[in-house]
Amino acid sequence: MSAGTNLVVPVVLWGKSAPTHCISCIFLSRDQRTLVTGCHDGQICLWQVDPDTLQMIPRCLLVGHTAPILCLARVSVVSDNNYIVSSSESGEMCTWDLVDGKCREVVKLPYVHTNMQAYHMCGSDDIRLFCNGYYAEVLIMDPFSLEVLFTLSSRMSPDWICALHVLRPAKRKDDVILGLTTTGMVKVWTLQGNESKATEPHYEHESKQIRCLNALSMSCCGGNQRTVVIVCAKYWQIYDAGDFSILCSVQAPRSERWISADFLSTDRVIAWSDEGKGYMYKLPANSVADNKEFHSAATESDTPFLYCVLAVPNDRPMSCPPAMRYHEVSRSGKVQKYLLRGDSDGAVVVWNIPEVTNSQLAQIKQEEFDKPPGMPPTMSTSLTKAWAAMQPSPVGILDQLERGGTPRVPLTASMYLPQQSRLVVGREDGSIIIVPATQTVMLHLLHGNHQQYDDWPPHQRLIGHVGRVNCLLYPHLVHPRYERAHLVSGGVDFAVCLWDLYSGTLLHRFCVHAGEITQLLVPPNNCSTRVQKCICSVASDHSVTLLGLTERKCVVLASRHLFPVVTIKWRPLDDFMIVGCSDGSVYVWQMETGHLDRVLHGISAEEVLYACDENTSTATAGDSGLANPAVHFFRGLRHRNLSAIRHATQRGIHQLQQLSHHNQQDGSLQQKGRAMPLMIQGLRTNPKDPESHILCFDIEALIVELLTEEYGAMSPGSLEAQGLINQSEYEKVFALTQSASPDAGKKIADFFGRVKDKAGDLERSLKEKDRHDLLGRVKDKAGTFERSIKEKDRHGILAKMKEGAETMQTKIQAKAESVGLRASDKSSE
Repeated sequence: MSAGTNLVVPVVLWGKSAPTHCISCIFLSRDQRTLVTGCHDGQICLWQVDPDTLQMIPRCLLVGHTAPILCLARVSVVSDNNYIVSSSESGEMCTWDLVDGKCREVVKLPYVHTNMQAYHMCGSDDIRLFCNGYYAEVLIMDPFSLEVLFTLSSRMSPDWICALHVLRPAKRKDDVILGLTTTGMVKVWTLQGNESKATEPHYEHESKQIRCLNALSMSCCGGNQRTVVIVCAKYWQIYDAGDFSILCSVQAPRSERWISADFLSTDRVIAWSDEGKGYMYKLPANSVADNKEFHSAATESDTPFLYCVLAVPNDRPMSCPPAMRYHEVSRSGKVQKYLLRGDSDGAVVVWNIPEVTNSQLAQIKQEEFDKPPGMPPTMSTSLTKAWAAMQPSPVGILDQLERGGTPRVPLTASMYLPQQSRLVVGREDGSIIIVPATQTVMLHLLHGNHQQYDDWPPHQRLIGHVGRVNCLLYPHLVHPRYERAHLVSGGVDFAVCLWDLYSGTLLHRFCVHAGEITQLLVPPNNCSTRVQKCICSVASDHSVTLLGLTERKCVVLASRHLFPVVTIKWRPLDDFMIVGCSDGSVYVWQMETGHLDRVLHGISAEEVLYACDENTSTATAGDSGLANPAVHFFRGLRHRNLSAIRHATQRGIHQLQQLSHHNQQDGSLQQKGRAMPLMIQGLRTNPKDPESHILCFDIEALIVELLTEEYGAMSPGSLEAQGLINQSEYEKVFALTQSASPDAGKKIADFFGRVKDKAGDLERSLKEKDRHDLLGRVKDKAGTFERSIKEKDRHGILAKMKEGAETMQTKIQAKAESVGLRASDKSSE
């Protein structure tokens, strides 16, 4: 993982409970080594599969989509190409690398796909994606660049394409696309391989109306390409691909609805329902293209024969229909047929479908059964089972508080304070726990004696909410204009609490909402002076407030919204707070007076929201950071608001005094912040799940921090002894420590530059004290005197005298030290 150019290593503390994974689509790679499941919460889980036993374990969780994932598809014709494409309900498409989990390409389209079929077109080097969904065209896309290559349009009765199948007829080089609209219009396109956007529009070559509304899927038999199975919720039907005349039909079992179906062979069909069961049928003679009675008049006996049911014994009711898919893979020269199922509780079930011979089928027909014979799954697993099997079990960020039989309290909100190296965690019971982040990480990731302590690391507990803590905010982390000790929390008890972070005391409790608090925000820096001391809170009763932390009261209460609040924008220069709701309406509020200025809908509302983003991006540092006081003054006169008039007057008086202060603050904010060695981010895959935590270790920032602490404690002499001040050694170390990252190189260069400057300052200070160059002159005279004596002392007399003097000096020094010790001993006595 990399953030910008820095190397970041993530470590996830999942906790004791497995994350929710309500599976919405499922996919098995062609090498049978990776199973991919997408869920309704937007995550993708990769399962490592053993091809021989089909046993699987969850390997990683891919997070990137913001809406339920609707379909998955492969990317290349090469079997060992480990890439897939995913599409979500909001139009997002991603190309994922299944080896390292990276998202290679992402795009957001105005189209919502319900089905993607990977197909190798004639005339193309690799696979193309044929997509259909909530739109009237068929999109052909490149799976790597996610670019729309061209589209297939409808000339007759254009409508949403609800089912699609692509095939290449035998002994032909063109490709045929079968499409079925929601109103039952079958369309046929023929592609030659040279289609592009320049040759659009591409209309259908044939079309026919059939009696099939709101079809769910369509599949053509690969063995003969003469029969097509079309599935609706109430029935599935076999059609002749030549004239699309119906051959046979099967109603859905009682209290069940069909999801899809596919051909096991030319005379066998497997269909599956929303109860998670698979049904295997033998087709009648008039529905088999190889039979001489094909397309003959149907009789009562010409009905598909149900000979096997694939079901999970003692299956529990599911909260939503499962995701099921039929796969055929080739292994060791044999074709393996699998039916995959993904459940709402994160369970994966696999059936290995056996080959049933005609003699076995005849024997089954002769026996009388109350129910068709059932087949249990070959393999079944889930995230919950995987969590239970892990040794040791996954740890949570506050597991140290659960010792001694203390019941586990789910974590609902968290915030990391890098300046204080503290982690603030809100819990389900309304308590807020503050722990030292570094010590907590050591406790869970490093082995040592610290794991034997009962009350380590020390923690602080804040009690003030009644019920779940939904959100936390540390305003000083967003902007330094706020008090360093202020911590704000919002809970399910309709209250916003203001805390002293260091003493742990409750400073104030705001009770102005009529619903649980869902979000806490900080207004921009260039708002009015009064609003700058406020924070913004959003509640489930569709209300928005500005709460003054200094005044300890509600400054603005905006509570006329008819639908839930989804976005909040700011126009500080106009003193406007823009509130966007889920129905698309936009409310414009005056922050100073608290009056509703206007309500917008449709295109006007979208333009106002876009203008807010545009205003933010084009704001210059030369602005005063304050709205025009005259505007607020006249608004106060119009609404007869004395408080607004007073505040506008005060702001106009102090505007010039505040100008330089705001410019200094803006300049400080534009400076690039120093990277933190550790960052902790909360992760919740589902709103009902307890919160997990991602520990992000910035390796380069960690190295720089450790080097700074180590060399900062060393003296200039130690630095010079280790060669860190010498220019040549400095260049060697710089070359060795130079990283591919320009940020890392800059950090290390700045560090060694500071070391070099410190040594230079020390040398300059010594030279300044020796103003008359006494040390230099003494050194020169001593050298001259030494040379002259050496020239005169040819017989080495002085050398012998020097050795004798040194011996005498050693004896005298030893005698003096012994006398000194005795004297000190006597004085101490």
